[in-house]
Amino acid sequence: MSDFSFSTKPPFEAIRAVIERNQTFYITTHVGPDGDAIGPALALKTALEHLGKTAVYVSRDGVPQSSQFLARTDEVLLVAPEGTRYDCAFVLDCDGTPLRVASGYEPIESARERVIIDHHRTSKPIFETNWIDPSQAATAMMIYALLRELDLPIDAGMAQGLLAGLSCDTGHFRFDNTSPAVLAAASELVKCGADASQVAFRLFDERSFVSTQLLGIALSKMQSASAGQLVWTALSMQDFLSVGTGDESVENVVNFLRNCKGARLAMIFRERHDENGGLAARVSVRSVPELRADLFAGEWGGGGHAVAAGFRIKGNFERSVEEVLVRAQEWFEEEHEPVS
Repeated sequence: MSDFSFSTKPPFEAIRAVIERNQTFYITTHVGPDGDAIGPALALKTALEHLGKTAVYVSRDGVPQSSQFLARTDEVLLVAPEGTRYDCAFVLDCDGTPLRVASGYEPIESARERVIIDHHRTSKPIFETNWIDPSQAATAMMIYALLRELDLPIDAGMAQGLLAGLSCDTGHFRFDNTSPAVLAAASELVKCGADASQVAFRLFDERSFVSTQLLGIALSKMQSASAGQLVWTALSMQDFLSVGTGDESVENVVNFLRNCKGARLAMIFRERHDENGGLAARVSVRSVPELRADLFAGEWGGGGHAVAAGFRIKGNFERSVEEVLVRAQEWFEEEHEPVS
């Protein structure tokens, strides 16, 4: 039975009690983790270890190149240690369902207690303790508040990870979720040793040579419809092979499309292998708030935020792209639930 769902009052005491009565912790996030998954997860892992606990962070997708400057990313495991059962599982920045978590589900399912800490409005209270607050700009903001409430120290490495999370989900403080509280938290994290200029450069500006080549391919293939309101591009498996890189090289490419004048909905389609070796289309979506990227992605079992979301479709890539584009053009003609 869940003891917490949506509320403006965080369940600090419930989480404190969970931490106190357990010794071993399993941490995971969503598939294709970004800065607001990796940074908070590593900060929580470090905080638990400061308390004398044992904690592992598992992400089968590893750490994208843009986040590898963060402290302790070399400790992120691709798979859970075999035969280990954990007292408690923390799922961060994710709804906690098997399709969306970045690890096998057995360590989560077998844990004695499970906790969700997430700010996506599509998440539901499915675990024993659920802190789900869509009013928060980032999961990093929630972990920062938790650490402060529990009076746990934040070292420079933790601060850098939390600032990366804030930066990632606020567009480095350019999106309309950049509240006074977010800026105050960022200021405190810089005081703790975070380097704001490095975070901005590594997350948003620096690209490898091959990822820059892939960006060129993506931009050369971009198309538009609905009088320029819809902008998209599609990268085939061959496009990735031609420059010798993978899905990690498409980070932020969709933002170039969204930045086109007149664009209200932007997407990048990538032909990739799923976890079973079959082909699937991975889709990243960006939109104006009133078009609700999260609800659009939800039509294919995905999720996210009102302005940024993602999903995947198994099967033939070209047919998947066509299906989504048809639906996208219909989407402009429909009314959608406003962002609360």
